Amino acid sequence: MIRMKRRVFRRTNVRPTLRPTALVVDADAQQRELIGILLEERGLDIIRAASSEEAVNVLRVSARQVVLIVTAMNLPSFMDGARLAIYAQQWPWIRVVVTSQDEDAMEELPHPAVIMHKPWLPLNMLVQAEKAMATAHHDLVGRGPRR
Repeated sequence: MIRMKRRVFRRTNVRPTLRPTALVVDADAQQRELIGILLEERGLDIIRAASSEEAVNVLRVSARQVVLIVTAMNLPSFMDGARLAIYAQQWPWIRVVVTSQDEDAMEELPHPAVIMHKPWLPLNMLVQAEKAMATAHHDLVGRGPRR
């Protein structure tokens, strides 16, 4: 005789915990992949976008779980990296890192967005991921999906 255990699942009022997520925006697929791999190693979920239009759509749906945006300054779309950083200011917990080959790009960025000049060091990208996660305080529970 085989006895099966019954499991009773109760509904609770606790919202599910969201995993911290990074949004990587770059027209270059290799750059998106490289940055994504680095940030995955840090424990972030990754959403990749090839344009600012895709990034804006992701943020409209998933901004609650995004703690970091890494974007190229030059994007083949209606918004460049600096404008995407300005757009992301409506979510104060999101840290924005803009990668650029242009030395004067810093002037265009809103505070507290960060510029990383290409070629950037992988360690510097990991430091930015760490800062984003620390700033978010891993308090993604309060930003969970609304019912």
